[in-house]
Amino acid sequence: MVSFNLEQFAAQARAMQDHVAQMQSRLESASVTEAAGDGLVSVSLGAHGRVLGVSIDPSLLDPSKRDLLENLVAEAFTNASSSMHQLAEEHMRPVSDTISHLTGLGNAGLDRLRKM
Repeated sequence: MVSFNLEQFAAQARAMQDHVAQMQSRLESASVTEAAGDGLVSVSLGAHGRVLGVSIDPSLLDPSKRDLLENLVAEAFTNASSSMHQLAEEHMRPVSDTISHLTGLGNAGLDRLRKM
């Protein structure tokens, strides 16, 4: 039987907490830019889905292309949002792996906790 070392566990928890803070700080300054319509529209997002910029090709400013423009802006925003979410998951994966290791929950257990 393996004995439980509370001091070691507490030290690992503090280290993990520091790592989480570092990852959150990196994500706060991260940004992504995604495009739609072969680059006719692009959207840049920062942390928490904050829109940093939108670029629209002048050829789409024709009133007869309004529907196309609206669809491309929505698509570019969706793409950027998806990329930001993926970036966040990649940054936080080591943390969830550490939690999994420390708690013995495994990825299935962590997935259940995330959905709570």
